Amino acid sequence: MEQQGLDRDEWLEKLELIDQNLQRQGGTARLTLIGSAAGILAGQPGRTSIDLDVWKPKSHYQLKALKRAVEEAGLLFDPKFTLEPDTPYLQLVEPGLVQTGNFGKTEVLERFNALRLERPPIANLVAAKLVRAEPKDLEDIAFLLATFQPSRTDIERAIKTMPPKPRKQAAENLVYLDTMGGAQPDH
Repeated sequence: MEQQGLDRDEWLEKLELIDQNLQRQGGTARLTLIGSAAGILAGQPGRTSIDLDVWKPKSHYQLKALKRAVEEAGLLFDPKFTLEPDTPYLQLVEPGLVQTGNFGKTEVLERFNALRLERPPIANLVAAKLVRAEPKDLEDIAFLLATFQPSRTDIERAIKTMPPKPRKQAAENLVYLDTMGGAQPDH
């Protein structure tokens, strides 16, 4: 049986609780979300996830305050070994199996009081999903292409900044863009 994740409204409720918990502690957090979060928070129909992936290299937070705020919101914080199958969690992700390619500026997803959510450029999110290109990734890519219309050149540029193995995988999977109607040609 597939895990049932949270949808947009359920994640926003949890994020509001995290924000309130951070405020109570006098803490703040700026989290760069990767993975399914961009689609979920942009209203991708039917998309849910049991986790929110936080790109650690571009996020800023006080570890103890964030951990406490997340746990007080009823989520697991950065589980490494044991998962409770029905408990949503916030995962800290570092470069390794997951690659986003290099990017400078992040873009704001949502602003709360003490919590700010950002994401990499859409081209980098598409590039990251092309590395694995599993069915859910392809659904996410189709939604991101249709909603945000990144240019193919920007996606290719993001892929070129990845380490050799994921760069090769993502480049080979660019063919999926053609079958989806492709990314926007450059203007």
